[in-house]
Amino acid sequence: NIFNLQKDILQLYQNQFKYILVDEYQDTNVCQYNWLRLLAAKYNNICVVGDDDQSIYSWRGAEVGNILRFEKEYSNSVTIKLEKNYRSTGNILDAANQLISNNKKRMGKTLWTDEKKGDKIEIVNSYNGETEAVMVSDKIEEIQSMDSQLNSIAILVRASYQTRFFEDRLIKIGLPYRIIGGTKFYERLEIKDALAYLRVTVSDYDDLAFERIINIPKRGIGKKALRDIEIYARNNQISLLSACQKLCTDDYFNSNVSFNLKSFFKLLSVWRTNLDNMSAEEATQIILEDSGYTDLWQKDKSIEAEGRLENLKELISAISEFENINSFLEHIQLVMDNNLKNDGDAVNLLTLHAAKGLEFEYVFLPGWEEDIFPNRKSLEEKLNAGLEEERRLAYVGLTRAR
Repeated sequence: NIFNLQKDILQLYQNQFKYILVDEYQDTNVCQYNWLRLLAAKYNNICVVGDDDQSIYSWRGAEVGNILRFEKEYSNSVTIKLEKNYRSTGNILDAANQLISNNKKRMGKTLWTDEKKGDKIEIVNSYNGETEAVMVSDKIEEIQSMDSQLNSIAILVRASYQTRFFEDRLIKIGLPYRIIGGTKFYERLEIKDALAYLRVTVSDYDDLAFERIINIPKRGIGKKALRDIEIYARNNQISLLSACQKLCTDDYFNSNVSFNLKSFFKLLSVWRTNLDNMSAEEATQIILEDSGYTDLWQKDKSIEAEGRLENLKELISAISEFENINSFLEHIQLVMDNNLKNDGDAVNLLTLHAAKGLEFEYVFLPGWEEDIFPNRKSLEEKLNAGLEEERRLAYVGLTRAR
């Protein structure tokens, strides 16, 4: 970098920043580490604040080793441990301390409090996600009956797709909720796309759904082509799907677009036949695969892609609970009608990553089971380092609670 190549520029900035303070040092990446090391090299006046036990962002480049080796690299440094906790009761801190003590790569500290031991942590086994959501919602209603605010309650999940069971349950029993740091399950981009495919499959007349998915994945339908379809549909008082089919038959589009659209309409015919011959779950899986929509996200290299694929799997799981796609879509309409903004008192639903830095009176930690939490992919890709980060994430979750 420029500091290594041009020493005069490095000296300029070293003199400009004689004293350096870094917050959340456990979340710094390798580039930031090297940059700070060079900046501080002249005066060695660097103070960092952080908690190695809360380093949970390796997937976006954070390197916990930066804070772990700080004392060795700056041998004259003084370490001040802030171990007194002002939030949680004794039992919660005991559990958190015991959990994180299993990590080998850590500086080491023991949280303590002047508070009482408090209620014991409850560990509850459930048969599946649905029964877990019922148990959690029953407990929330019990807490609410003791004059506690819903705002003081949080459900923390490892992966965003896990919110679906809780959203469905809370809507069913009329408890308001909000998603922090994310979007409600049925309002997520990939879920809305998938639902649009289902709506087009069951109906010729859902223009909004058709408009949403006709070019996802890309089939060559640009803004002009879509506008021409809309004009034709309006002039002939037919649906957008019917207008597109008619224009396609009349060879209105170029050969490439025409081929793509004819292939799509052939698939649509097959999907509609499948509705009568297959379960709703199987039919949906075929629609998402044949359309190329699943493949679209499998090829996507963004950080969000894995989560989107998990959400699509969860959607298929949700559909398996219904007799047919029509009854599922009716259920979704009820969900969306109930999904008004909850700016007042509401249960907080969020991922463990989004919970860092927040605090609540009561915390529910569902899905603590193999493959979900600890997360299978994290363990497969990073082995023991992955397990230690999963343990740090669990530590963050436990210590959100008062």
